[in-house]
Amino acid sequence: MPARTPSPPERVRRFAERERLFRRLEKLVVAVSGGPDSVAALLLLHELGQEAGFEVVAAHFDHKLRPGSTADREFVADLCERLGVPCMTGEGDVPLAAAEMRLGIEETARRLRYQFLAFAAERQGAGAVATGHTAADQVETVLHHLVRGSGVRGMRGLLPSAPLPGMPSLKLIRPLLPLARADTVAVCEAAGIDYRRDETNDELGATRNRIRHVVLPQLREENPALDDAILGLAESARDLFRTVERSADSAQPRDRTPGYVLFELDTLRALGSEARLLVLERESTFLKAEVDANRTRLRNLDGVLERGTGRVAFGGLTVEVSTGLARLSAGDADEDEVEPFAEQFVNLPGITRAGERVLQAATDPFPDPDPPAAAVPADRIEGALRLRPLAPGDRMQYRGYRRKVSGILKNARVPAWERGDLIALAGRDDVVAILGPNLALADGGADDDCYYFRLAPPPPAPSLRVDGG
Repeated sequence: MPARTPSPPERVRRFAERERLFRRLEKLVVAVSGGPDSVAALLLLHELGQEAGFEVVAAHFDHKLRPGSTADREFVADLCERLGVPCMTGEGDVPLAAAEMRLGIEETARRLRYQFLAFAAERQGAGAVATGHTAADQVETVLHHLVRGSGVRGMRGLLPSAPLPGMPSLKLIRPLLPLARADTVAVCEAAGIDYRRDETNDELGATRNRIRHVVLPQLREENPALDDAILGLAESARDLFRTVERSADSAQPRDRTPGYVLFELDTLRALGSEARLLVLERESTFLKAEVDANRTRLRNLDGVLERGTGRVAFGGLTVEVSTGLARLSAGDADEDEVEPFAEQFVNLPGITRAGERVLQAATDPFPDPDPPAAAVPADRIEGALRLRPLAPGDRMQYRGYRRKVSGILKNARVPAWERGDLIALAGRDDVVAILGPNLALADGGADDDCYYFRLAPPPPAPSLRVDGG
């Protein structure tokens, strides 16, 4: 005799145990739209919660996108009252929000919905949010990601457990992924509970609806076992992506500061494109920056890493490569550069102010080594010394040769992002020293008659003292 097919509750229970979806869970928010999938999720999880010892709270979000949405909210509230399940409801003006955020209706509705679910979970003190996504949703999602040009990560489709969008400290779980849509309808019918029907699911304006009603039926004509093939692909991609995640986890930076993250260039070069994107996303969380990645930007990053120089912007995250290093920073790297200043004649000896810069000049070495000082031979100074920004084509006598300043900085392994902080000390024709907050380059030696120059922070503003009379 053929083996008995496990019932929907059994399949959900086994799936949840295998994926550890209910581990250490005391309260669970279930997203309930009123359709058969979400109603079945509420019924099954309410039952499993009583067995496993966690409480279920329903959450319904009204997108205000169709006339029947208010009736959906009332239906969900009535159902929860019958089941004795607490219910939270919310609503949002999706078209208005879409216009403000300059996003499509589908994406805006998704964001607002997850914002509400995160709020509901936080308000209820829940450890996770559950949705009623089924195997059919998995098939549509994988195909949708394929159409959009996703990589291996997208081919995984919907994960059993993932960080909740908008609140990554909470879990988003999908316990109904082993069920078909027919199973969720059967669960509702077995409980004697009706469900709502969303007529917008039949409209072909949305990409997902076209995939469901047009693309998939045609593909199933070519392969009646298409759904199983796509589900198998998702499972294989999930297994493969674990290797990608391990690769990304092993790629650690050389330095992390609140303003930037610094990697050895070879560390990022050794990663595949998918692992690099994971690293960018991980470090952007640390830098509190938004990553906007696409295939073109990732290919541009491939080129920059291969050349060993250049910059790629990923929305709010900038990756800059120079002198064997890669720096990730929030925003535009140019924002770190010092404001330009007008050329100034140098007081020798003495102090010269140029914008926010303070140049100290002396005839003897400075007693303290910090900040570093440049020793300039006196016979190299021709004409009046000037303090000015570095300019393209600048040249300097350095280590016995007249060289381009850009080449000197490259040989000294000064990264491109630090060069915006450098200024030139120039004579009549050439640069005689390059100075920065932590850099001083010149050609003087211990046996030369030298002048000494260094940049120092501006002195603090004098404090005002008011004496009482």
